Amino acid sequence: MTALSFVSDPVSLDKPALRRRIRRARQALSPGYRLQAMRAIARHASRLLKRGKRVGAYLAAGSELDLEVLMSAALWRGAEVYLPQIPRRGRRLWFSRLGAADRWYLHPRYRIVEYDGPALRAERLDVLFVPLLAIDDDGYRMGQGGGFYDTTLAFRQRARQFGKPLLVGVAYDCQRVERVPREAWDVRLDYLLTESGLRRLPLCP
Repeated sequence: MTALSFVSDPVSLDKPALRRRIRRARQALSPGYRLQAMRAIARHASRLLKRGKRVGAYLAAGSELDLEVLMSAALWRGAEVYLPQIPRRGRRLWFSRLGAADRWYLHPRYRIVEYDGPALRAERLDVLFVPLLAIDDDGYRMGQGGGFYDTTLAFRQRARQFGKPLLVGVAYDCQRVERVPREAWDVRLDYLLTESGLRRLPLCP
């Protein structure tokens, strides 16, 4: 699928306008296409879902690509699955280990579903599947605007060769753009996972 262009459409340089544009494209996908994509990304990501690995995932919100099948595959293969927890103060996420017990709850402020399990920071994960709204071929992502992942992954700016976790952006092909508006604090991702496959992104210079 052809990436959206920033060059021929100056309004795309505006983050709110680009967010609206991508959301419309994502919401236009049919339920059948979404189901096929959900299954496809689980297949494409299989080599990352190894026994004993700590895998960070997310619960899809709105029209985001759902990781339900991927998480089930990870658990079946013996990996540990962790879901984000928003702190009561600040924006640095914790990641809570998904277990068999029914320990779901609604975050008191944001009213989103989270899981109450043993928690750790992103630095201790082996793989982190990162939600996003748009991504370019250089590995830069644009999120929803809350800044949670930017804050959580800031350590990768301080130590580019940290190595963990492997950062894998998850998106539909229609979310790929030519260039994402960039900020000094943006962290580049290592891989892009879409319904078309798992793609290694360029290494940081």
